[in-house]
Amino acid sequence: MVEGIEGTVSHKEPTFIVLKTNGGVSYGISVSLFCSAHLEKGQKTELFTTMIVKEDSQRLYGFLDKNEQKMFELLLKVNGIGATTAMAVCSSLDTNSFYAALHSGNEEAFKKVAGIGPKSAKRIIIELGDAKIALESTDEGKAQALQALLSLGFKQDRALKALSECKASSTSELIKEALKKLS
Repeated sequence: MVEGIEGTVSHKEPTFIVLKTNGGVSYGISVSLFCSAHLEKGQKTELFTTMIVKEDSQRLYGFLDKNEQKMFELLLKVNGIGATTAMAVCSSLDTNSFYAALHSGNEEAFKKVAGIGPKSAKRIIIELGDAKIALESTDEGKAQALQALLSLGFKQDRALKALSECKASSTSELIKEALKKLS
């Protein structure tokens, strides 16, 4: 898996760049409009990447900001949302607007994105609009602890309540403390 690429922008389009590495290899990378606005041809940069491998293609998606990458990857988990639509959301909404729209249930913000209608907007809000998103956007340790508790079979509302009462700061200590509260 390609986690990141460092190189020089050798070609730039509104949502696609070619990044040439020091080793001489050039990578075609899809980017959001926000990311593209911060890149210039000839500029040296480093991008976080998400690689999607399908039966007939391999595509790289690049991000200057780790939060935008998380947003993209969360959107891919929504039923019916593919990489093209997820990138369209990343191009239309910055991460703060995205999380605000999720938490307020603002379907109109999502319907403004090309390729998202009323049903998809509702699906995004329903599937991603819970408290898990708030944890992932603010505290990585609590987000990982939540995922661990969910994988152990605890219900999300109980796990979130237990984690909110925990005082520990490391992921492993959060899990231990939450397990004590849940038992």
